[in-house]
Amino acid sequence: YSALKINTPVFKDKIKVSVTVTNKGKMAGKEVVQLYVSAPATSMEKPMQELRAFGKTKLLQPNQSQILTFELSARDLSSFDEKNSTWLAEKGTYTVKIGASSRNIKLKTTFKVNQNIAVEKVSKALAPQ
Repeated sequence: YSALKINTPVFKDKIKVSVTVTNKGKMAGKEVVQLYVSAPATSMEKPMQELRAFGKTKLLQPNQSQILTFELSARDLSSFDEKNSTWLAEKGTYTVKIGASSRNIKLKTTFKVNQNIAVEKVSKALAPQ
């Protein structure tokens, strides 16, 4: 895993994340690459990290590389705000983590969301009476 890049340091509508995966072994093989996001816990309680995308390389021969690209939207960054019944991407610094699993993170980078983004307002149709 190398060359982790994001297309912008400040989130607007979407953000693209790319990483290069190289087969350093002696045999041909494939790798499943997982992308996790850690959101700022400002007004809502959030998990330490959440799986937001994954991809598999083609069959890589020894020393062969492939670039995998992922796209994250505001929906991918959002958490449910119960108080306002809204899916919300909160402003703050987000960390993108790339690895083979949640316990095997290889690379990290960050980006900022400059203002809260209300992704979807939900009606309280099933609220208790």
